[in-house]
Amino acid sequence: MKVYGKVALCLLAVALTGYLFLVDYPRLMTNLNGGGNEKTADSSQAADESVSQSEPQEEAAAYIDAVAQETALEEELEQLYQQCGATSVALCFEQTGAVVYDDIYPALTEWGETGTVVFTNGLLTGDNYQVATNDFRTMMDNGWSYAIGGDGTDAENAAAWQTSLEMYMANILKRTGVVPTIYCFQEGEYQSAYDEILEADGFTAIRYFAEDAEGDDGDSELQKIVGIRLTDDTQAAEVLEALEAYPGAVLLARVVSADETDEENWITLEKYLSLLEELRGSDAITLTTLDAAIEAAADEEQNALRAEIQETEDQLAAWKAQSDAD
Repeated sequence: MKVYGKVALCLLAVALTGYLFLVDYPRLMTNLNGGGNEKTADSSQAADESVSQSEPQEEAAAYIDAVAQETALEEELEQLYQQCGATSVALCFEQTGAVVYDDIYPALTEWGETGTVVFTNGLLTGDNYQVATNDFRTMMDNGWSYAIGGDGTDAENAAAWQTSLEMYMANILKRTGVVPTIYCFQEGEYQSAYDEILEADGFTAIRYFAEDAEGDDGDSELQKIVGIRLTDDTQAAEVLEALEAYPGAVLLARVVSADETDEENWITLEKYLSLLEELRGSDAITLTTLDAAIEAAADEEQNALRAEIQETEDQLAAWKAQSDAD
């Protein structure tokens, strides 16, 4: 019985094999030779559709990543701004006439602000049309400071310039009782050849202008701070923008009455106070004296923060430019 069963199973297997060969073989060959192309085409089309659908997804992902990167840089920048705090900006007056004590001093005192008076070209307190020595001392006792300066410097005759400077220092010390330690150059007058002379005479800092700063190749220990001149045409937004490039700068003003506006680079008291009021509303700056601004500019920690801020601002600008290009 078992033998017959095995024979029957073998015959059934042979029959099935023959059926597959005779019936399914042609269909199999058709699929291999032709019909399979349709399947391949369908697969290719599906792949193309998958790629076309993935492109918008990739673009969306890239956009989200770009926004995230930009937001991260902006947040980092905001944190650095908060750490750095306000920039100390000096109020500097390159005039020593009666207007300083009679008009400027009481106006700033009312606001709780102080400034710096700059004596230039040999002028002294108590001279004709200059602020009285007693009035000057009152200002100094109430938080003001002073510096000296001049124009017409001559690098070819440095010895004569030094002699003139030392004579001026002796005269103003005798008159005021205060030793000047800051020298203020006029526009285009600074030359690094004078650094050694100023250091030898006890100066610790100088004020010059942007064009002089760009050509400064001196390696002295003098603190150097940039001056921004205010005129009747100056706008608060322009000043704030300039202070981004020159933190801790000096706002230099020659204040006159309304009937004296024919002078170049002067500003009326009304315009000056209006401009100053706008600047006082900014959290980015703190108004102070020249001495205090120079001291703040020498703060290594603050300088490191400013350098980091500049680097982050550059990264953010480059990232935005790249995003716009893409």
